[in-house]
Amino acid sequence: MQPESRLRSRCRMFLTSHLLHPCWFTAIEHGRKHAGTAEQRARQWQHLQSQGVKQGVADVLILAPGFALMAELKAGANKQSEAQVAMQRVMEALQHGYAVCRSVEQLGEALQRHGIPLAAGWQVAALHHDAALNTSGKGHNKPPRTRTAKPTARGLAKIAKARAGGVFV
Repeated sequence: MQPESRLRSRCRMFLTSHLLHPCWFTAIEHGRKHAGTAEQRARQWQHLQSQGVKQGVADVLILAPGFALMAELKAGANKQSEAQVAMQRVMEALQHGYAVCRSVEQLGEALQRHGIPLAAGWQVAALHHDAALNTSGKGHNKPPRTRTAKPTARGLAKIAKARAGGVFV
């Protein structure tokens, strides 16, 4: 899974568990990585645009009573596109919120800064999610596996002899 996809998944888990009612959120996916040739991808994007899909819409939309916050999730050194900067300006002109977040903790801070209610303990949960993001490799959420040596015939014989002599091992 790509770093930005992992961040999106962790943000979803965080919002599901810590965003308080009546607030609501959704992730927005425009299928920006269409399959096919360059020509096929261009046709797919034209089709989406004909349905009203616009470039620059942020990854997550959070709705609260009387207020909306859009969060653009960025991993690593990725920067906002021109369309995303334009979307940020629109949201600010409408007196709504916009935040570029590179971690779950930054998303929580943006929510708090804009007065969107979160459940108690959100900071600890955000740090937990960010720690899981910072581990590398497959099974990044699993603890390291401890390996024990397989018993040898000689070792088993020693144990049997000790037990026979009344020593419990």
